[in-house]
Amino acid sequence: MKLSTFFKATTLCCALFSGTVNADDSDIYSIHFSEDGKHLITGGAGGFTLADTDKYSGGIKIWDSRTGSLVEAMGQRSDLNSIFGEQYGRVGSRRWGISNFKDVVLSGSYPDGKVLLLPSSLGRMVDNDHLQMPDFIGGYLDFSAKQPARIELSQLTREQGNCDPKTGFYDYVGPVVPSNNGKFAAIVVNTCKAVTAKNGQQLNFEYRSDLHIMDLAEFEIIKSVPHIDAGVYALGITDSGKRIAFVGRDKFAIMDLDSGKKHLVESYPDSEFMIPRQFSTLQFSKDGSKLVSLRNIYDIETSTETSLKWAEGEAKKPRRISSVKVAPDLSYFAIVLPKRSLITFGDDGLPHSYGKADKVVLLNTETGERTELEITKSMTEGKRCVTDISPDSERVAIGCKGGLVRVYNARTGKMIWNKQNIGQVQDNGLMHVRHEALDDLFAVLDSSLVY
Repeated sequence: MKLSTFFKATTLCCALFSGTVNADDSDIYSIHFSEDGKHLITGGAGGFTLADTDKYSGGIKIWDSRTGSLVEAMGQRSDLNSIFGEQYGRVGSRRWGISNFKDVVLSGSYPDGKVLLLPSSLGRMVDNDHLQMPDFIGGYLDFSAKQPARIELSQLTREQGNCDPKTGFYDYVGPVVPSNNGKFAAIVVNTCKAVTAKNGQQLNFEYRSDLHIMDLAEFEIIKSVPHIDAGVYALGITDSGKRIAFVGRDKFAIMDLDSGKKHLVESYPDSEFMIPRQFSTLQFSKDGSKLVSLRNIYDIETSTETSLKWAEGEAKKPRRISSVKVAPDLSYFAIVLPKRSLITFGDDGLPHSYGKADKVVLLNTETGERTELEITKSMTEGKRCVTDISPDSERVAIGCKGGLVRVYNARTGKMIWNKQNIGQVQDNGLMHVRHEALDDLFAVLDSSLVY
């Protein structure tokens, strides 16, 4: 089994009709079905709208997944600032100051659950050369109170590292990976240690990666495993919270948390750990018995692989992939194939992309058959798309830059409902989400607009 098998594969409307809703904030960075499948949560840019007092403003939108009606919106830039501030950011990509709701996870179902904000990694910038490990892993907004709060790690006792900041090594949290059902999170806390070489002079630097499992309903650590590796690139956790898989510097392994039993998939002797630009998520089957990649399904108990139909041929294997989701029943993958676009910056300082839309393809795991979903014919929509699959595997949801939200029947590929913007609002240069009662009429309007 190869390492790459698993972790390289990861205003006009409202003037025309009464009763319609204008949902501010346009770009969509994340999309998720609720645990019961009744609602869809999208995460976008928070607090960049002029309509701060509008009922439906906010970076997090809650949609009725069956009808497409907007139920509620929440999440402002001020909420992000109160949780993360300006000094905390994702470690791998070093994007300091978290300004959007990209890292949305839903725990439970609306209106009784919580919206969690869990970056895949987190550090605190002390100065240009030094990062410091935070004492929290993210934040949350309760649907009822809507007051942002941090998810603390104060219950952990951690030994601080002693690395020289000039070496580029530092303490940080990551990867942080929630289970698919949003009930548990696997958290790796990395501590950098300076180790004296055998000659007593030269210093070596090494990571110690400790694993912690958090119950996301109570925000309590329920299990800790010290020193699982010396740096972790990829991580996954089952819906039961009882099994994890990880790719580290030394090994690719699966661990049963109750017994402590390890299943070694691969080992990497004499390797060196480098902090990746991003951290990958390992996918389990719903019952936790299999690891699922884009090319193979790996049975953990028997250590056997089942190659998928397209794994041996080049014709069916996607080359460029920006997002992959696997259906809970393992019948298909939803894959986003990005298209190159020309990126320009407007007078407002915001990026604008022109070119072809991304493709979203459903790939049948049994036959290798591909079903391409029609995203958009507009030149200003369909970029940087993300997807999710309903808990019953029957629907696929897509959200894209520019405020495009669509839900499809996964078996037929036909669109069930569609919400998309019909142009630009010139007050602040942002694309705004429009959702109207008569989609057909606005499709005509859209086709007549000049972008």
